[in-house]
Amino acid sequence: MIQLSPTTSARASSIPAEVTRRSADELLALIADLGLTPHLYPVGVELFHQGEAAEEIFFIETGLAKLVCSEEGGRELIADLRLAGTLLGLSGVIRKQNHHSTAITASRCRLIRVSAKRFMELLDDNPRFASTVQQILSDEVIKQAARISEFACLSARQRLENFIWRIIEQDPSTLQTGTRLQLPLRQWEVAQFLAITPGYLCRLLAEMESEELISRRNGWIVIATRGNLWHRAD
Repeated sequence: MIQLSPTTSARASSIPAEVTRRSADELLALIADLGLTPHLYPVGVELFHQGEAAEEIFFIETGLAKLVCSEEGGRELIADLRLAGTLLGLSGVIRKQNHHSTAITASRCRLIRVSAKRFMELLDDNPRFASTVQQILSDEVIKQAARISEFACLSARQRLENFIWRIIEQDPSTLQTGTRLQLPLRQWEVAQFLAITPGYLCRLLAEMESEELISRRNGWIVIATRGNLWHRAD
């Protein structure tokens, strides 16, 4: 278990979480009106592959997925994570282009699938639906820009704490105390996502242990006070 008590919080600007949740809730309500049934997916399911034609959209109701990019030589990189309330395959469907990455479930997910044809019809015919999708797409662009800035402006320690915050932010009930979770990525994947080496990630965890901020046991993380983790401000 990794038992994590928080560090002193520093803040940076980001999209207010309540705005993102409001857009996601509204989109979920609109999708529910279509009569589509959500399905549960286990960890490790490939939803679409890089280079394939974008033929459907996935709405993440619960859970999270990772976007993996493959380069020449077969090297793979985790480009980003998509959390609950976001859409997978959105840019490819709208631009009628092939997927630029592979989407894989990183945790148990509850997803709603919408065909590209049906989705585009909704964008054309339903202004409320189009406005909500525009909000979610804008949120996605802003978050991607913030992620790029993290590499230049934040320490590896801050990036690690912000990463943990993003994961536990999916459950509002864990706002203050008693949070316990397992990271949805393997340790080397976390290191890759944070743009550090696995060895440096181990040293950061050891540093946090020495400060009595974490203890590790059986792969679990327990956060005593979530709000004290370094994170981008709501």
